[in-house]
Amino acid sequence: MRFTSSVYKELVVHDLGVTFIDGEAEVTDKATADALRGLPAELGVRAVGGRPAKPAPQD
Repeated sequence: MRFTSSVYKELVVHDLGVTFIDGEAEVTDKATADALRGLPAELGVRAVGGRPAKPAPQD
């Protein structure tokens, strides 16, 4: 799973062993991904991609 940091482009999260390069980091471990999602919003870290949105129901 890919994560991005819009605030700190070279962010290093030592506790998780994650380094952002040019604002992006690739994470393969689910526990690490969950921990990154729990970081404070001030860091600007968010998951990139994911499932496409479901289409709106047709009337």
